[in-house]
Amino acid sequence: MSIVKEVELKKIRPNRLNPRLDINIESLNELAESIKSIGLIQPIVVRPVNDGYEVVVGERRYRASQQAGLDKIPVIIRNYSDDEVIELNLIENLHRVDLSAVEKGEACKKLKEKFPDKYPTWTELSKKIGVKVDTIKEWVRTLGLPEEVKKLIAPKEIFTVPKGKITYQTALNVVDKIKEPEKQVELVKEIAEKNIPQSKARLLIREVARKPEKKVEEIIKNIEEEPYELPFRLKHMDLILKGVKTQTSRKGIPDPKVKEGAIIHAAIWEPHFADLLVTKVERKKLGDFTEEDAQKEGGYTLEEFRKVWSDLHGEWNPDETVCIIHFKKQSK
Repeated sequence: MSIVKEVELKKIRPNRLNPRLDINIESLNELAESIKSIGLIQPIVVRPVNDGYEVVVGERRYRASQQAGLDKIPVIIRNYSDDEVIELNLIENLHRVDLSAVEKGEACKKLKEKFPDKYPTWTELSKKIGVKVDTIKEWVRTLGLPEEVKKLIAPKEIFTVPKGKITYQTALNVVDKIKEPEKQVELVKEIAEKNIPQSKARLLIREVARKPEKKVEEIIKNIEEEPYELPFRLKHMDLILKGVKTQTSRKGIPDPKVKEGAIIHAAIWEPHFADLLVTKVERKKLGDFTEEDAQKEGGYTLEEFRKVWSDLHGEWNPDETVCIIHFKKQSK
């Protein structure tokens, strides 16, 4: 049975069983400011311990409420065993967007080790938490990365990876392709510090692996001086070469090299098949796309382009803002 009541913050203590490795300070500050303005809307879950309570779910909200200077907060009181608290926290944290793949990998490992009857395999865990088994295996693989690399892995980001961080996929790609631990760390640090986009990072990793005799800095310099390579599907190559496709819509923010007046390479794999002059770069909601836009995307009707977009990028969301790169094919 659950009880909801207001409890003095001083009677609540942090969750000693929480698997989080750290808390994002900037995110915590934002939450604290919000709580100062409108209070804590969603109660945290606690359990009775001795003469007070212990946080079960809602550690961030608890800490932000302290930071906001609240005296009391709403709580839901439930009786949980230590094992139930550990399991609940581990499963909840696997769905948090502010946790890194390393933290999620550690949570998966603990669940499997502590509750072998419930989670005998990664497949069983996948069914329980609703995450693809391949993703779980990648999270767990990050646990074997060098410590210096693990510290640079960013939490899940919707649009961009913060400067000084890398994606876990990039980290795994580095250790898969580069065998020398020192060079692994050096390369990851360069990618993080220079905030190299994921597509360019893949090229960089491939080049470092292919030319072990060269210094990482030298390879980075050579890549930075080369025109940007914009990937396309094979079916778009003829449309570009014939001048039918004169724009392309992408999620996220384009590489700084993709700007008006720049020459970029249109590529499928390697080598590139055309030089493109960027004539304009703009942001636009999918819902504002016109028949003219669809025509420039490859001679489509608007209805056809929606299907093409969904095939390439997932669900067509009219409210989603995307980047449109307008270009002209250059004669060779």
